[in-house]
Amino acid sequence: MTLTPRVDLILTGTSTGNIFNGNVNRIPSYTQINAQLQLDGPDHRWYIRGYVQNLANSNPITGLYVTDQSSGNFTNIFTLEPRRYGIAAGFRF
Repeated sequence: MTLTPRVDLILTGTSTGNIFNGNVNRIPSYTQINAQLQLDGPDHRWYIRGYVQNLANSNPITGLYVTDQSSGNFTNIFTLEPRRYGIAAGFRF
């Protein structure tokens, strides 16, 4: 049997929410950490995997847009999904 750990570290740099690159539309840089541990059976015929996404449960802004004057110039923002974890299993034929 084989035990395989995996950790992903994602670093996203500073960006802006539109083409004008204004300070009001600046999106700060952020990091995300995902991890998993997989156990493969003999001859890799089956596997079981435990995983965690957004390990730090961070909530950074990942995108935004400002609407036009007709709708009040409000800003919509997008954030990372909250921490999620689970187990997956499978068979290979």
